[in-house]
Order: sequence, then structure tokens, then C-alpha cells
Amino acid sequence: MKKLNRRIKKKSIWALVFVLALSGFASAIVGCSNIQESSDNQQKNSNRGLERTSDQLGGYAEKLYQYHGTYTGNNSNVGAIVHALNYTDLPIKSFELKTDSEPYGITVNYQVDSRANYRFREDIETAWNKNAAVMFSLIPNAGEISLRLNDQYGEFYGAYYNRENLSERYGMEYFTADTVKQATASPDSFANFLNKVSVIKNIEDSYSELQKQSMERDKQIYSVIGDDREITPNSSVNFPVIITNDFAVSPPIRELTDQKELFGQYKGKKIDFTIYNINNFKSNNTTFYLFAFDGTKMIAYIDLKTAASEQNAIRTFTALQK
Repeated sequence: MKKLNRRIKKKSIWALVFVLALSGFASAIVGCSNIQESSDNQQKNSNRGLERTSDQLGGYAEKLYQYHGTYTGNNSNVGAIVHALNYTDLPIKSFELKTDSEPYGITVNYQVDSRANYRFREDIETAWNKNAAVMFSLIPNAGEISLRLNDQYGEFYGAYYNRENLSERYGMEYFTADTVKQATASPDSFANFLNKVSVIKNIEDSYSELQKQSMERDKQIYSVIGDDREITPNSSVNFPVIITNDFAVSPPIRELTDQKELFGQYKGKKIDFTIYNINNFKSNNTTFYLFAFDGTKMIAYIDLKTAASEQNAIRTFTALQK
């Protein structure tokens, strides 16, 4: 009887172990199933994300492509194209159409609050390059495009584009007249064209070391002259001068007399003295500044105030070049 009980107990124990094992195996199957289901869901969600991105890109191309073949005389469609372009968020003030004679042209006027916030416009120029490429592709008889930046005091910056020489701009070698013309042959070709437009290089990437130096100097100049003034384009006159002991002891123009101690620190070094016309765009008054640079670092500046002082400084520094 005792042996029988022991056998029954053993069988019961093994049955319990078997049940527990089955239970664990079932749980593992459920767990694996859940993991697989979760992985599948993640993949589906990822695919949906890719589809949404593709739809968004396709939507932009489709939105623009509906206007392909627009002519400059179609005020409504040209306006729709101008407002649909998303390469810059500059507020659009107006646009003008030149349709009376060839080359037919389009001018877009942008309006901003203050030009002081748009001193350095490399990003804007890059965005405008993209705008021009797309506009030429959608408006086949447009030969010229002008883009202008205005504030309440008038236009202060602009860019001009010609269909025939668009590809001569930096980073736009792909955009020949033929390539632009063929861009809208089909929705697919236009989508590919927009991909090319999206990777147009930033204009700043083309700057030489001298241009980069000039930009750094201009930033310092604007910190001196303030928000209401601007450098008159092409007004600079530059004079590289080796600072001698005589120069440091007795600066050649009286406006620099107070800078003796400063120039004494630069004996033997080449300093660039640059004279600029500086215009107050609000009052339209002009003054003349002399800036001294050691490389990109501004070390001194003087408001020459009058044209007579400017001319005297130019004569004096010209003589030092001999």
C-alpha cells in the first residue's frame, strides 16, 4: 500500500511538472508572438512615416507642377507659383509682370521690417537661386526674373536672373537653359528637378578668403555705425600701411592723433586703413568713416564727418603708398 502511494505521488509530481512546463511554453509562445507583433507594428509605423514624407515631397511637386506651362501674362498662375515656393519665408509684397516686349520678365518684391536685420544675405541669395530655377521651369517664356528686398525706406537689395546664363551662377551648373526647359516634361522629371534644386549650394561656400575677411570686417563696421546707417556699395578705398615709428609718433592725419599709443603697439605690422561712405538711409545723410584693421580685427575707427576730411585722408594715405 505504501509503495502504491509513493507511485501515485510520483505520478502526481510528474504531472504537475508537465503542466507547468506546458504553461511556460505557452507563455513563451505568447511572448514571442507579442514581440513579433510589436516588431511588425513598428515596421508598419516606420513605413507609414516614409509614406508620409514621400507624400509631402510629392505634394509639393504636384502643387507646383499643376502650373507648368504658365506664361508671364497669366497673372493668377504666376502669383500662385510665387506664393507656393517655400525656399524662403520672406514676406511677399507684390509682383510685377513685363509682357509688352521680349525678354518677358517677372519682378517679385519682398517686404521686411528693417534692413538692419538683413545685413548679410547669403542664405537669401541661395534661396532666391532656387526660386529662380523653379520659376523658369514653370514659366517657359520668362526670360528675366528680378527679386527685390524692401523695407519702409525702399529697396535695399536685389538679384537679377537671366534664363540663358542661370547656369553660370555658383553651384548652378546643372541648370542650363535646356535642362530647365525639359524639367516639366513629366511629373517624374519635375520631381527629379526639384531634388536638384533642393541641393543647390549655399553661395557662401564660394567665398574666397578675401571675401570672408571682408564679411568679418563688415560685421564689425555695422556694430560701429548702428542700425540706421549702411555702407554705400563700392565706396571703399583701402590703403595697406606698414606702421613705422614716425607713423606711431606722429600719425599723418590729425584725426588719428589720439591713437598714438595704439599704433605704437603695431610697429612693423601692416595695417589696412579703409575709408567708406556711410549713408543714413532714414535721413539720407552721408558721412565718411576711416577704419583700421589688423587682418580681420578692427583696431581703430574715426568718423571723418566731411568730404574735405575724406579727401585729405585719401591724399595722405595715397602718398604713403609710394
